[in-house]
Amino acid sequence: MRAKTIFSITFAATLFAFQAAFGFQVESDSLKTDSTATAPNDTICYELDFAVGDTLYYRVESRDSVIIGRDEPLTKKRYERIRIVCDSIKNERFFLSQTLIQYMSYESKGDIKDVKREKSPWVGRTVWYEIDSLGNRYNYGYDDSLTAALTPGGAFQPAIIFPFQRNCRAKNKTWMVETLNELPENGLPVPLINQSSLFRAISYVDTLEERCARFQYIKTGQGSYKVVGGKDTVKATCRVNGFGRYDISVEKKVPFTYFATIEQKLRLFVGEKQTKIGWHYLTSEFILDRYLPAIKKEKVEPEK
Repeated sequence: MRAKTIFSITFAATLFAFQAAFGFQVESDSLKTDSTATAPNDTICYELDFAVGDTLYYRVESRDSVIIGRDEPLTKKRYERIRIVCDSIKNERFFLSQTLIQYMSYESKGDIKDVKREKSPWVGRTVWYEIDSLGNRYNYGYDDSLTAALTPGGAFQPAIIFPFQRNCRAKNKTWMVETLNELPENGLPVPLINQSSLFRAISYVDTLEERCARFQYIKTGQGSYKVVGGKDTVKATCRVNGFGRYDISVEKKVPFTYFATIEQKLRLFVGEKQTKIGWHYLTSEFILDRYLPAIKKEKVEPEK
């Protein structure tokens, strides 16, 4: 109970800072249904929908700055491609598989500049997760549940699909979402992040010639990632602050573009002993690069 209270106080303090930076206004009725939002032009609706066999390719461009202890910053320019496939649908929930299919990075540290890397233990790894139309998660699994590894962006990088928990909101209305998220697409063992987010409905927008429903969010949270190997347990914890802008295609009902920026304060442990403190500043942009809808077979009427 005490930990939850401290977390709430910390979130409140962070929230005020983010409100000033990004212009959010918290409505006193932010968790209530908008009884006055009846006009279509005043209401924005958000929904994810997939058919079995839908395949989506996302291009991801990221910038990282990682500082551990007093070391010089390690900076990265990362380029990735991920594939998401709808494998099945049960009880109005979608079972999606996600694979990192391509990766390239240019890394610099001190006098060493733009070292090109094209290999990562996470390339080719596939995970699956179960979601509903509002991004809520229910279950997950791995194609390889024995080999520990992390995605190139680390345990707490932004996920392209996450809970937003509201279907329709009046323009500029806000709402709160508190979740404990398991992120199998970021690594094995699964990274955990407990976060509170303040969302705001923005508007319908035309982006890259696609009609989209847009929302923004600010968030704060705490994450943990732990690997047990040999005699030692290696653990990383972090405090996360972030901002994001999310577009859902009105026609396709899938994430179309997503911009996220995150500040992570890291603490690293071996066993019970804290060894180092670090910071990871990250900016990512996801763009739907290719959309292959499932081929729906026409119903053939029997001959009379």
